[in-house]
Amino acid sequence: MPAPNRNAAKHDAIRRAALDVFLRRGYTNASVDEIVAESGVSRQTVYNNFGGKEALFLAVVDDVLDRFHAAMTAVVGEVALGESDDLARDLARLGAGWVALALQPEMAGLRRLIVGEAAAFPTLAAEWRERGPDRAQAMLRREFERLAERGRIDLGQDPALTVMLYSQSVLLIPNQLALLSARLSPDQQMIDRYVGEAVAMFLARYGTP
Repeated sequence: MPAPNRNAAKHDAIRRAALDVFLRRGYTNASVDEIVAESGVSRQTVYNNFGGKEALFLAVVDDVLDRFHAAMTAVVGEVALGESDDLARDLARLGAGWVALALQPEMAGLRRLIVGEAAAFPTLAAEWRERGPDRAQAMLRREFERLAERGRIDLGQDPALTVMLYSQSVLLIPNQLALLSARLSPDQQMIDRYVGEAVAMFLARYGTP
């Protein structure tokens, strides 16, 4: 049995500790010393692995978004929207899955943090959008294009906008509730209601007879 990679273990310990500290303290108030204390490694090890607080923060965001993308890929694959014979049902299933992922504490916490730090950290919002929502919407666009080829929906003159309108209508209210308070999160019944109404509105505009 191969010996565990100590460097990889330290790297993961630093990222886990950094995520906890950033979510608790925010980017500006977080300190490398606090991350060092929580990770159980030396200050030099943190700098050797990540080069400083900003690079560490970006690595933490990348890690969370990569895990979100993998989970979202699994949801899209399970729903198989492009092959759907019941769009209302499957758009709602997809939306509920997306909302559940977006409201996970790490995702919701980082979203709040990024909104709060946008002025001091202007490149982060763009990276978040590119690696999070933009990747998810690109994945959904492929499914929507398959539906359009089957005559199930009308993508209109701007397919990217059509996909964005679906995603934003599904996510808007739950995201706003999560953004306002770390302790406030809609229950499943509320999520199903929000998603169902968003899907009905979407299909009224883009669904085909």
